[in-house]
Amino acid sequence: MIDKDFWQEVLQTIRQQKWRSLMTAFGIFWGLLMLMFLIGAGVGFQEGIVGQLKQMPANSVAFSTDATTIAYNGFERGRSWHLEFKDVEAIQTEYPGAVKQAIYVKFLPSADSTLTVSSANATDELVVAGVSPFLAMMAPQRIVVGRYINEFDCDERRKVCVIGNQVAKTLFPDDESSVGQSINIAGTSYDVVGVTKKTNDMVNLGPHESKSVFLPITTAQYVFNAVGQADRMFLVLDDQYPSGDYYKPIDAIIRQRHQIHPDDDVALMSSDLKSQLNQFDIMIGGINVLVWLVGLGTLLAGLIGISNIMMITVKERTQEIGVRRALGAEPWTIIKQIMCESLMLTLAAGIVGIIAGVWCLYAVNRMTAASMGDGGFFTNPHVPFVPAIAALIILIIGGLFAGFVPAKRAMAIKAIEALREE
Repeated sequence: MIDKDFWQEVLQTIRQQKWRSLMTAFGIFWGLLMLMFLIGAGVGFQEGIVGQLKQMPANSVAFSTDATTIAYNGFERGRSWHLEFKDVEAIQTEYPGAVKQAIYVKFLPSADSTLTVSSANATDELVVAGVSPFLAMMAPQRIVVGRYINEFDCDERRKVCVIGNQVAKTLFPDDESSVGQSINIAGTSYDVVGVTKKTNDMVNLGPHESKSVFLPITTAQYVFNAVGQADRMFLVLDDQYPSGDYYKPIDAIIRQRHQIHPDDDVALMSSDLKSQLNQFDIMIGGINVLVWLVGLGTLLAGLIGISNIMMITVKERTQEIGVRRALGAEPWTIIKQIMCESLMLTLAAGIVGIIAGVWCLYAVNRMTAASMGDGGFFTNPHVPFVPAIAALIILIIGGLFAGFVPAKRAMAIKAIEALREE
Protein backbone atom coordinates (compact mmCIF):
# COMPACT_ATOMS: atom_id res chain seq x y z
CA MET A 1 0.00 0.00 0.00
CA ILE A 2 1.30 3.47 -0.92
CA ASP A 3 2.03 5.74 2.04
CA LYS A 4 0.85 9.15 0.80
CA ASP A 5 2.14 11.01 3.83
CA PHE A 6 5.59 9.53 3.36
CA TRP A 7 5.83 10.52 -0.31
CA GLN A 8 4.41 13.98 0.37
CA GLU A 9 7.14 14.48 2.95
CA VAL A 10 9.77 13.36 0.40
CA LEU A 11 8.41 15.82 -2.18
CA GLN A 12 8.21 18.62 0.37
CA THR A 13 11.85 18.13 1.32
CA ILE A 14 12.89 18.37 -2.34
CA ARG A 15 10.73 21.48 -2.89
CA GLN A 16 12.33 23.25 0.07
CA GLN A 17 15.62 23.27 -1.85
CA LYS A 18 14.09 23.83 -5.28
CA TRP A 19 16.99 25.55 -7.06
CA ARG A 20 19.59 23.34 -5.48
CA SER A 21 17.62 20.26 -6.51
CA LEU A 22 17.18 21.53 -10.08
CA MET A 23 20.85 22.34 -10.54
CA THR A 24 21.85 18.96 -9.12
CA ALA A 25 19.30 17.09 -11.23
CA PHE A 26 20.60 18.84 -14.35
CA GLY A 27 23.75 16.70 -14.23
CA ILE A 28 21.65 13.53 -14.36
CA PHE A 29 19.40 15.01 -17.05
CA TRP A 30 22.35 15.97 -19.23
CA GLY A 31 24.10 12.62 -18.73
CA LEU A 32 21.03 10.62 -19.80
CA LEU A 33 20.28 12.98 -22.69
CA MET A 34 23.83 12.61 -24.02
CA LEU A 35 23.83 8.84 -23.48
CA MET A 36 20.54 8.37 -25.35
CA PHE A 37 21.59 10.72 -28.15
CA LEU A 38 24.98 9.08 -28.62
CA ILE A 39 23.48 5.57 -28.56
CA GLY A 40 20.85 6.61 -31.10
CA ALA A 41 23.42 8.32 -33.30
CA GLY A 42 25.56 5.18 -33.22
CA VAL A 43 22.56 3.11 -34.29
CA GLY A 44 21.89 5.61 -37.08
CA PHE A 45 25.42 5.29 -38.43
CA GLN A 46 25.32 1.52 -38.08
CA GLU A 47 22.06 1.19 -39.98
CA GLY A 48 23.24 3.68 -42.59
CA ILE A 49 26.69 2.22 -43.31
CA VAL A 50 26.23 -1.48 -42.60
CA GLY A 51 22.71 -1.38 -43.99
CA GLN A 52 24.03 -0.10 -47.31
CA LEU A 53 26.74 -2.74 -47.44
CA LYS A 54 24.18 -5.45 -46.74
CA GLN A 55 22.20 -4.37 -49.80
CA MET A 56 25.00 -5.87 -51.86
CA PRO A 57 25.80 -9.59 -52.24
CA ALA A 58 27.88 -10.51 -49.19
CA ASN A 59 30.15 -13.01 -50.98
CA SER A 60 31.57 -10.56 -53.51
CA VAL A 61 34.79 -8.77 -54.42
CA ALA A 62 35.44 -5.52 -56.25
CA PHE A 63 38.36 -4.44 -58.43
CA SER A 64 39.27 -1.04 -59.87
CA THR A 65 42.21 0.14 -61.97
CA ASP A 66 44.54 3.11 -62.18
CA ALA A 67 47.91 3.86 -63.74
CA THR A 68 50.79 1.77 -62.39
CA THR A 69 53.05 3.33 -59.78
CA ILE A 70 55.78 0.65 -59.71
CA ALA A 71 57.85 -0.50 -62.70
CA TYR A 72 57.55 -4.26 -63.25
CA ASN A 73 58.85 -6.88 -65.69
CA GLY A 74 60.19 -4.30 -68.13
CA PHE A 75 57.11 -2.04 -67.97
CA GLU A 76 57.64 1.51 -66.73
CA ARG A 77 55.58 3.13 -63.99
CA GLY A 78 52.68 5.30 -65.14
CA ARG A 79 51.35 2.67 -67.57
CA SER A 80 47.60 2.73 -68.21
CA TRP A 81 45.82 -0.59 -68.39
CA HIS A 82 42.32 -2.10 -68.23
CA LEU A 83 40.54 -5.07 -66.77
CA GLU A 84 39.23 -7.51 -69.38
CA PHE A 85 36.38 -9.98 -69.76
CA LYS A 86 39.10 -12.59 -70.29
CA ASP A 87 40.21 -12.06 -66.69
CA VAL A 88 37.04 -13.83 -65.56
CA GLU A 89 37.76 -16.70 -67.95
CA ALA A 90 41.21 -17.08 -66.36
CA ILE A 91 39.67 -17.03 -62.88
CA GLN A 92 37.12 -19.68 -63.87
CA THR A 93 39.92 -21.84 -65.29
CA GLU A 94 41.81 -21.69 -62.00
CA TYR A 95 38.71 -21.96 -59.80
CA PRO A 96 35.91 -23.68 -61.76
CA GLY A 97 32.47 -22.27 -60.99
CA ALA A 98 33.85 -19.62 -58.65
CA VAL A 99 32.26 -16.62 -60.39
CA LYS A 100 28.46 -16.63 -60.29
CA GLN A 101 28.09 -13.14 -61.74
CA ALA A 102 30.56 -10.69 -63.29
CA ILE A 103 29.57 -7.03 -63.42
CA TYR A 104 31.60 -4.48 -65.38
CA VAL A 105 31.89 -0.71 -65.63
CA LYS A 106 33.77 1.07 -68.45
CA PHE A 107 34.20 4.81 -68.17
CA LEU A 108 34.22 6.72 -71.44
CA PRO A 109 36.72 7.45 -72.66
CA SER A 110 38.51 6.96 -69.28
CA ALA A 111 37.80 7.02 -65.56
CA ASP A 112 38.93 10.61 -65.00
CA SER A 113 37.23 12.26 -67.97
CA THR A 114 33.83 13.49 -69.09
CA LEU A 115 32.01 13.72 -72.40
CA THR A 116 29.82 16.39 -73.93
CA VAL A 117 26.21 15.28 -73.62
CA SER A 118 23.46 17.32 -75.25
CA SER A 119 19.72 17.29 -75.72
CA ALA A 120 17.51 19.59 -77.74
CA ASN A 121 17.38 21.94 -74.76
CA ALA A 122 20.78 21.87 -73.05
CA THR A 123 24.39 20.69 -73.10
CA ASP A 124 26.59 19.53 -70.23
CA GLU A 125 29.90 17.79 -69.50
CA LEU A 126 29.04 14.51 -67.79
CA VAL A 127 30.50 11.21 -66.64
CA VAL A 128 29.47 8.51 -69.13
CA ALA A 129 29.93 4.81 -68.42
CA GLY A 130 29.08 1.50 -70.00
CA VAL A 131 27.61 -0.86 -67.41
CA SER A 132 26.43 -4.44 -67.02
CA PRO A 133 22.70 -5.05 -66.47
CA PHE A 134 23.27 -6.32 -62.94
CA LEU A 135 25.17 -3.28 -61.71
CA ALA A 136 22.23 -2.37 -59.45
CA MET A 137 23.19 -5.43 -57.33
CA MET A 138 26.45 -3.77 -56.33
CA ALA A 139 25.45 -0.10 -56.47
CA PRO A 140 21.74 -0.10 -55.64
CA GLN A 141 19.83 2.55 -57.52
CA ARG A 142 16.16 3.44 -57.53
CA ILE A 143 14.52 3.74 -60.91
CA VAL A 144 12.59 7.00 -60.81
CA VAL A 145 10.91 6.38 -64.14
CA GLY A 146 11.34 3.88 -66.99
CA ARG A 147 13.72 0.92 -66.63
CA TYR A 148 17.38 0.03 -66.19
CA ILE A 149 19.85 -1.41 -68.71
CA ASN A 150 18.92 -5.06 -69.40
CA GLU A 151 20.56 -8.09 -71.01
CA PHE A 152 18.83 -7.54 -74.35
CA ASP A 153 20.35 -4.05 -74.54
CA CYS A 154 23.81 -5.57 -74.10
CA ASP A 155 23.27 -8.57 -76.38
CA GLU A 156 22.03 -6.37 -79.23
CA ARG A 157 24.32 -3.39 -78.53
CA ARG A 158 21.33 -1.11 -78.40
CA LYS A 159 21.92 2.63 -78.41
CA VAL A 160 19.93 3.32 -75.29
CA CYS A 161 20.86 4.95 -72.02
CA VAL A 162 19.80 5.49 -68.43
CA ILE A 163 20.45 8.94 -66.97
CA GLY A 164 20.72 10.17 -63.39
CA ASN A 165 17.84 12.21 -62.01
CA GLN A 166 19.99 15.36 -61.82
CA VAL A 167 21.06 14.86 -65.43
CA ALA A 168 17.38 14.65 -66.39
CA LYS A 169 16.73 18.00 -64.72
CA THR A 170 19.69 19.56 -66.55
CA LEU A 171 19.05 18.20 -70.05
CA PHE A 172 15.25 18.28 -69.95
CA PRO A 173 14.34 21.18 -67.65
CA ASP A 174 10.91 21.78 -69.15
CA ASP A 175 9.76 18.19 -69.61
CA GLU A 176 8.03 16.08 -66.99
CA SER A 177 9.56 12.88 -68.36
CA SER A 178 12.81 12.43 -70.27
CA VAL A 179 12.08 8.76 -71.07
CA GLY A 180 11.59 8.28 -74.80
CA GLN A 181 13.63 11.33 -75.72
CA SER A 182 17.10 11.34 -77.25
CA ILE A 183 20.48 12.66 -76.17
CA ASN A 184 23.70 13.02 -78.14
CA ILE A 185 26.99 11.68 -76.78
CA ALA A 186 30.14 12.35 -78.82
CA GLY A 187 28.16 12.52 -82.06
CA THR A 188 26.00 9.42 -81.45
CA SER A 189 22.32 9.53 -80.54
CA TYR A 190 20.93 7.42 -77.67
CA ASP A 191 17.33 6.94 -76.54
CA VAL A 192 16.64 7.51 -72.85
CA VAL A 193 14.92 4.43 -71.38
CA GLY A 194 15.13 5.26 -67.68
CA VAL A 195 16.02 7.75 -64.98
CA THR A 196 17.85 6.51 -61.88
CA LYS A 197 18.62 7.88 -58.45
CA LYS A 198 21.55 6.88 -56.26
CA THR A 199 20.58 4.92 -53.12
CA ASN A 200 23.97 3.68 -51.91
CA ASP A 201 26.89 5.92 -50.95
CA MET A 202 29.20 2.97 -50.28
CA VAL A 203 29.90 2.30 -53.97
CA ASN A 204 30.99 5.18 -56.17
CA LEU A 205 31.20 4.66 -59.91
CA GLY A 206 32.05 8.27 -60.52
CA PRO A 207 31.15 11.57 -58.92
CA HIS A 208 27.59 10.39 -58.37
CA GLU A 209 25.21 8.03 -60.15
CA SER A 210 22.55 10.74 -60.14
CA LYS A 211 24.89 12.93 -62.22
CA SER A 212 25.99 10.26 -64.72
CA VAL A 213 24.85 8.64 -67.97
CA PHE A 214 24.86 4.84 -68.35
CA LEU A 215 25.06 2.88 -71.60
CA PRO A 216 24.98 -0.89 -72.19
CA ILE A 217 28.54 -2.12 -71.59
CA THR A 218 28.83 -3.77 -75.01
CA THR A 219 27.54 -0.67 -76.81
CA ALA A 220 30.04 1.53 -75.01
CA GLN A 221 32.93 -0.82 -75.75
CA TYR A 222 32.01 -1.07 -79.43
CA VAL A 223 31.42 2.64 -80.05
CA PHE A 224 34.59 3.69 -78.23
CA ASN A 225 36.79 0.87 -79.56
CA ALA A 226 37.32 -0.78 -76.18
CA VAL A 227 35.84 -4.24 -76.75
CA GLY A 228 36.33 -6.53 -73.75
CA GLN A 229 37.74 -3.77 -71.52
CA ALA A 230 36.53 -2.45 -68.16
CA ASP A 231 37.69 -0.05 -65.44
CA ARG A 232 35.70 -1.58 -62.61
CA MET A 233 34.76 -5.20 -62.03
CA PHE A 234 32.50 -6.72 -59.38
CA LEU A 235 32.49 -10.49 -58.95
CA VAL A 236 29.77 -12.34 -57.05
CA LEU A 237 31.35 -15.62 -55.95
CA ASP A 238 29.78 -19.01 -55.38
CA ASP A 239 29.26 -19.91 -51.73
CA GLN A 240 31.92 -22.64 -51.89
CA TYR A 241 34.47 -19.89 -52.63
CA PRO A 242 34.31 -17.49 -49.63
CA SER A 243 35.40 -14.04 -50.74
CA GLY A 244 37.56 -13.57 -47.65
CA ASP A 245 39.68 -16.58 -48.65
CA TYR A 246 39.72 -16.13 -52.42
CA TYR A 247 39.85 -12.43 -53.22
CA LYS A 248 43.64 -12.30 -52.79
CA PRO A 249 44.29 -15.33 -55.06
CA ILE A 250 41.92 -13.78 -57.63
CA ASP A 251 43.79 -10.49 -57.28
CA ALA A 252 47.05 -12.36 -57.96
CA ILE A 253 45.64 -13.90 -61.17
CA ILE A 254 44.69 -10.46 -62.51
CA ARG A 255 48.08 -8.99 -61.60
CA GLN A 256 49.89 -11.83 -63.33
CA ARG A 257 47.83 -11.44 -66.51
CA HIS A 258 48.47 -7.69 -66.73
CA GLN A 259 52.03 -7.54 -65.37
CA ILE A 260 51.13 -5.50 -62.29
CA HIS A 261 53.59 -5.43 -59.40
CA PRO A 262 52.32 -7.44 -56.37
CA ASP A 263 52.78 -4.40 -54.11
CA ASP A 264 51.22 -1.84 -56.46
CA ASP A 265 47.95 -1.25 -54.60
CA VAL A 266 47.19 1.86 -56.64
CA ALA A 267 47.25 0.18 -60.04
CA LEU A 268 44.85 -2.54 -58.87
CA MET A 269 42.63 -1.87 -55.89
CA SER A 270 40.64 -4.81 -54.56
CA SER A 271 38.22 -5.17 -51.69
CA ASP A 272 36.22 -7.92 -50.07
CA LEU A 273 32.73 -7.01 -48.87
CA LYS A 274 32.77 -9.43 -45.93
CA SER A 275 36.03 -7.95 -44.68
CA GLN A 276 34.56 -4.47 -44.95
CA LEU A 277 31.51 -5.56 -42.96
CA ASN A 278 33.75 -7.06 -40.27
CA GLN A 279 35.82 -3.87 -40.11
CA PHE A 280 32.71 -1.74 -39.75
CA ASP A 281 31.36 -4.08 -37.06
CA ILE A 282 34.61 -3.72 -35.10
CA MET A 283 34.60 0.06 -35.57
CA ILE A 284 30.97 0.39 -34.50
CA GLY A 285 31.60 -1.89 -31.52
CA GLY A 286 34.43 0.40 -30.44
CA ILE A 287 32.22 3.46 -30.91
CA ASN A 288 29.50 1.86 -28.78
CA VAL A 289 31.98 1.18 -25.97
CA LEU A 290 33.19 4.79 -26.16
CA VAL A 291 29.59 6.06 -26.13
CA TRP A 292 28.79 4.09 -22.97
CA LEU A 293 32.01 5.22 -21.28
CA VAL A 294 31.28 8.89 -22.02
CA GLY A 295 27.61 8.59 -21.10
CA LEU A 296 28.20 6.64 -17.90
CA GLY A 297 31.03 8.99 -16.94
CA THR A 298 28.71 11.97 -17.28
CA LEU A 299 25.99 10.09 -15.39
CA LEU A 300 28.43 9.17 -12.61
CA ALA A 301 29.39 12.82 -12.22
CA GLY A 302 25.71 13.67 -11.82
CA LEU A 303 25.19 10.90 -9.25
CA ILE A 304 28.19 12.11 -7.25
CA GLY A 305 26.64 15.58 -7.32
CA ILE A 306 23.36 14.23 -5.97
CA SER A 307 25.18 12.28 -3.25
CA ASN A 308 27.07 15.41 -2.20
CA ILE A 309 23.88 17.46 -2.12
CA MET A 310 22.17 14.80 -0.01
CA MET A 311 25.14 14.89 2.38
CA ILE A 312 24.67 18.65 2.73
CA THR A 313 20.94 18.14 3.22
CA VAL A 314 21.58 15.60 5.98
CA LYS A 315 23.96 18.06 7.65
CA GLU A 316 21.33 20.81 7.51
CA ARG A 317 18.66 18.48 8.90
CA THR A 318 20.75 17.20 11.82
CA GLN A 319 18.36 18.58 14.43
CA GLU A 320 15.31 17.25 12.58
CA ILE A 321 16.84 13.78 12.40
CA GLY A 322 17.75 13.97 16.09
CA VAL A 323 14.22 14.92 17.06
CA ARG A 324 12.75 12.09 15.00
CA ARG A 325 15.12 9.59 16.57
CA ALA A 326 14.37 10.92 20.05
CA LEU A 327 10.65 10.46 19.36
CA GLY A 328 11.25 6.81 18.49
CA ALA A 329 11.50 6.87 14.70
CA GLU A 330 12.90 3.62 13.41
CA PRO A 331 16.34 3.88 11.70
CA TRP A 332 14.98 2.24 8.55
CA THR A 333 12.35 4.99 8.20
CA ILE A 334 15.00 7.70 8.11
CA ILE A 335 17.23 5.71 5.76
CA LYS A 336 14.28 5.02 3.47
CA GLN A 337 13.29 8.68 3.29
CA ILE A 338 16.78 9.89 2.40
CA MET A 339 17.29 7.16 -0.18
CA CYS A 340 13.85 7.82 -1.71
CA GLU A 341 14.63 11.54 -1.95
CA SER A 342 17.81 10.68 -3.84
CA LEU A 343 16.01 8.13 -6.02
CA MET A 344 13.12 10.45 -6.87
CA LEU A 345 15.48 13.26 -7.82
CA THR A 346 17.57 10.89 -9.93
CA LEU A 347 14.65 9.17 -11.64
CA ALA A 348 12.80 12.39 -12.44
CA ALA A 349 15.89 13.97 -14.02
CA GLY A 350 16.85 10.73 -15.77
CA ILE A 351 13.44 10.05 -17.29
CA VAL A 352 13.21 13.63 -18.57
CA GLY A 353 16.73 13.19 -20.00
CA ILE A 354 15.74 9.96 -21.77
CA ILE A 355 12.63 11.59 -23.23
CA ALA A 356 14.63 14.64 -24.34
CA GLY A 357 17.29 12.42 -25.94
CA VAL A 358 14.68 10.42 -27.85
CA TRP A 359 12.98 13.63 -28.97
CA CYS A 360 16.30 15.06 -30.20
CA LEU A 361 16.89 11.87 -32.20
CA TYR A 362 13.42 12.16 -33.71
CA ALA A 363 14.14 15.75 -34.75
CA VAL A 364 17.53 14.80 -36.22
CA ASN A 365 15.94 11.89 -38.09
CA ARG A 366 13.37 14.22 -39.65
CA MET A 367 16.07 16.67 -40.73
CA THR A 368 18.47 14.05 -42.12
CA ALA A 369 15.68 12.21 -43.94
CA ALA A 370 14.73 15.45 -45.68
CA SER A 371 18.31 16.48 -46.55
CA MET A 372 19.98 13.14 -47.34
CA GLY A 373 17.10 11.26 -48.89
CA ASP A 374 18.12 7.83 -50.22
CA GLY A 375 21.53 6.38 -49.50
CA GLY A 376 22.64 8.46 -46.52
CA PHE A 377 25.28 7.26 -44.08
CA PHE A 378 22.96 8.23 -41.22
CA THR A 379 19.65 6.35 -41.22
CA ASN A 380 16.82 6.08 -38.68
CA PRO A 381 18.67 7.03 -35.47
CA HIS A 382 16.83 5.58 -32.46
CA VAL A 383 17.44 4.07 -29.05
CA PRO A 384 16.88 0.30 -28.94
CA PHE A 385 14.72 -1.04 -26.11
CA VAL A 386 17.46 -2.98 -24.30
CA PRO A 387 19.94 -0.06 -23.91
CA ALA A 388 17.11 2.20 -22.74
CA ILE A 389 16.04 -0.30 -20.07
CA ALA A 390 19.70 -0.88 -19.12
CA ALA A 391 20.20 2.87 -18.67
CA LEU A 392 17.06 3.04 -16.51
CA ILE A 393 18.24 0.15 -14.30
CA ILE A 394 21.68 1.76 -13.92
CA LEU A 395 19.91 4.99 -13.03
CA ILE A 396 17.81 3.32 -10.30
CA ILE A 397 20.81 1.52 -8.80
CA GLY A 398 22.89 4.69 -8.99
CA GLY A 399 20.15 6.76 -7.38
CA LEU A 400 19.82 4.33 -4.48
CA PHE A 401 23.58 4.19 -4.00
CA ALA A 402 23.82 8.00 -4.15
CA GLY A 403 21.35 8.16 -1.26
CA PHE A 404 22.86 5.31 0.74
CA VAL A 405 26.03 7.11 1.87
CA PRO A 406 24.16 10.18 3.18
CA ALA A 407 21.58 7.88 4.80
CA LYS A 408 24.34 5.95 6.54
CA ARG A 409 25.78 9.24 7.81
CA ALA A 410 22.36 10.24 9.09
CA MET A 411 22.16 7.06 11.13
CA ALA A 412 25.52 7.88 12.71
CA ILE A 413 24.00 10.99 14.25
CA LYS A 414 23.25 10.50 17.95
CA ALA A 415 19.93 11.93 19.06
CA ILE A 416 21.29 13.79 22.12
CA GLU A 417 24.12 15.43 20.12
CA ALA A 418 21.71 16.42 17.33
CA LEU A 419 19.36 18.09 19.83
CA ARG A 420 22.25 20.10 21.33
CA GLU A 421 23.39 21.35 17.88
CA GLU A 422 22.26 24.84 16.89
